[in-house]
Amino acid sequence: MTTFGRVIGALSGLAMCVSINAQDWKEIEQHYKQAQEALRDGKSDVAAREFHEILRLQPANAQAHANLGVIAFTGKDYPHASQEFRAALKLEPSLWNATAFLGMSERHLGHPAEAVKLLASSFPHLEDRTLQRQAGMDLISLYYESGDLNQIVDILRTLQAAKPDAPDVLYTAYRAYSDLAAKALASLAEVAPESALMHQILAQNLANRDDFKGAMSEYRRAIELDPRLPGLHYELAQMILANSTEEAARREAQKEFQRELALNPASAGSEYMLGVIAWLQSKPEDSLRHSLEALKLRPGFVDAHIAAGKALRSLHRAADAVEQLEAAVRLDPRNEVAHYRLAEEYRELGRSEDAAREFALFHQLRDAHQPVRALYQGILERPLMHETLEPGAEKP
Repeated sequence: MTTFGRVIGALSGLAMCVSINAQDWKEIEQHYKQAQEALRDGKSDVAAREFHEILRLQPANAQAHANLGVIAFTGKDYPHASQEFRAALKLEPSLWNATAFLGMSERHLGHPAEAVKLLASSFPHLEDRTLQRQAGMDLISLYYESGDLNQIVDILRTLQAAKPDAPDVLYTAYRAYSDLAAKALASLAEVAPESALMHQILAQNLANRDDFKGAMSEYRRAIELDPRLPGLHYELAQMILANSTEEAARREAQKEFQRELALNPASAGSEYMLGVIAWLQSKPEDSLRHSLEALKLRPGFVDAHIAAGKALRSLHRAADAVEQLEAAVRLDPRNEVAHYRLAEEYRELGRSEDAAREFALFHQLRDAHQPVRALYQGILERPLMHETLEPGAEKP
């Protein structure tokens, strides 16, 4: 059945009325069946005639009015659609699909206030996913037009839960959250232009432009203003490591991660990064200890599982490494690094078939992620440091 037919079906449904005799009821059912067949064949004019015949026999049939409204809406005859939906709702006010369609019709007719009222009231009750998405996107557009961004978030959550991979919903979420962030930043700049938080934001923006030295300067200024603000020492340490891989930089970053933990003992990211530094310093035991501490604080920390597996491999504890890496793959099946390192461990243990499977998954994910990775780095904020592979490690 087409999307059009499915939406019609969601509105359709006949109710026996005591004022209808058996012969008329049988005729109504026949007209309903023929209308549905016409809709499946894309013959909306034939379907409309059948619904009009139903109304001739049963003028109080709300669903027939609603179906005629959808036919008119699909044909972009919004005045007629609005008329039919209002007739349906006068007879049966709880037809939420009809309410949503009426709201969308009123939007097209240039009545935004009425459209918002109708769409906002009906949206939580919509069960048809296609209609829910269409009504939700219309409601978001109306909120955008009125500047009421705060109302958008809950609608987006519902739409994303229904279809997480819908490109238009994802784009709208990106735009909405970006606009909300910009609005919040403008307010912060107005009320607290010299606050530690403002300098932290300036540092993050400089980091996104790869100006690590400028970012470090802003982070240090933020720390001067509020040395106990959570996250500052952690982010400063990240910039120190991004700016230099020399041992002196590693030691400086190490001190900042330790300061972050002193302020915030629950900082799993700081524990993980201390493990990264220990690994770079050829201290696999310390790296493993910090990785396991990070996992105590955040059991679902995929990179900490990978780091622990890598350290365990270095310590010739292949079976334990497999346990950590299998956990990483379960948590994030699309993590290419986890699949590669798990393949290495399977090969070490003589599990050749399992190793071949994991190497194949690694190559598949590496090819799929390459264009996304370039786009991500070019548009979005610099992500946290993640586990990577050494150059030349792509081949089994």
